[in-house]
Amino acid sequence: MAIEISVPKLGLTMEEATLVGWKAAAGEMVKKEQIVLVLETDKVTFEMPSPGDGLLHPVASPGSRIEVSQVVGYLAADKAELAKLAARHPAAETGGPAAATAAATQPAAAAAGPPAAPAAGGGRVKASPVARVMAQAHGIDLSLIAGTGPGGRVVRADVLKAIEKRVSAKAAPGPGAAAGELLSTAQEIPIAGVRKVIFKNMHLSLATQAQLTLHTEASAEAMMRLRNRLNAAGAKVSYNAVLVKVIAQALKQHPLVNAGVEGEVIKVWRQVHVGVAMDLGRGLIVPKVRNAESKSIREISADIDRLVEAAKAGNLALDDLTLGTFTLTNLGAWDIDDFTPIVNHPESAILGAGRIVEKPVARDGQVVIESRVALSLSFDHRIIDGAPGAAFLKTIKDLVEEPALML
Repeated sequence: MAIEISVPKLGLTMEEATLVGWKAAAGEMVKKEQIVLVLETDKVTFEMPSPGDGLLHPVASPGSRIEVSQVVGYLAADKAELAKLAARHPAAETGGPAAATAAATQPAAAAAGPPAAPAAGGGRVKASPVARVMAQAHGIDLSLIAGTGPGGRVVRADVLKAIEKRVSAKAAPGPGAAAGELLSTAQEIPIAGVRKVIFKNMHLSLATQAQLTLHTEASAEAMMRLRNRLNAAGAKVSYNAVLVKVIAQALKQHPLVNAGVEGEVIKVWRQVHVGVAMDLGRGLIVPKVRNAESKSIREISADIDRLVEAAKAGNLALDDLTLGTFTLTNLGAWDIDDFTPIVNHPESAILGAGRIVEKPVARDGQVVIESRVALSLSFDHRIIDGAPGAAFLKTIKDLVEEPALML
């Protein structure tokens, strides 16, 4: 009996992926666990192993958008079964990255752009497989795109930018535009890639949760002294690293906040995986610091540094981006004091931190100048009631004001 090759669910919120290319040709014998195809979600690239032994019969072509659990191919036990499959399901081309490369590098109409992307040996433009598929689909010459990936490699975001420029150029009003025109398009930005994920997740978060936000303010003096001592000792930690440790410690004291909803069940997680929201110019991503409750501030800082570098290089793994239990978002670098963060679905809560700013504060009948930080907790009121949410935020404040309580 033929074995189905279907797309696995690579994350709690994943619904579809792009089939970048096949690693074997139609009719080729493949072995179990051999890599047979490459998928790309809006977050990661994934090499999929064969679910068994058999003759490959692909039914989905490179560049196709594939839904979770959709069958993209079959493995036939023998040639007779392969012929039966071919009669029922027409075979798709398995051109994959190599064929996409040949097509994408042919001369085609493209948006005007910066200097050409650097070429690898033989004059071939360095680009990711999905970038080649996208460029081919939109008739874009990869050699006209400046790559922002490692070593000048053209990545998906670069092709999307080229598409946006071309759409914008087409939409720009010409010298003959009608007089008195009240509204004209300056730019059209496709809702795709990371932006599509943000659209979906933010809407899903607010549409499915009863969110409430509580605000407070804490003295940042002790946290600043702690960071300065660690940096003076050569640790070079960020405020985010300290806040992740604070969150992890608070979640140990308030375990019901470390939860999520699956169907009709509230699940309280054993592990504490704190996501750190970051935007490095390609859209919002939330890499996770795994098992933050068992790590020191130095270890957490090293994890964050690694995640930032991987994000810049476009090398974040699936495990870096999925299955978090809580999120930190810090807008202090943009001089934001306090705000209302949106819970990162399907988690139950998120902490927002503002800038550290000096303010006059009454202490023992005297007005003193003190560094303060605003803290905002948004949470799903279906899971967390107001009083437990307030108690959790109070613990956060206490730990920020006295980090020694974490010892």
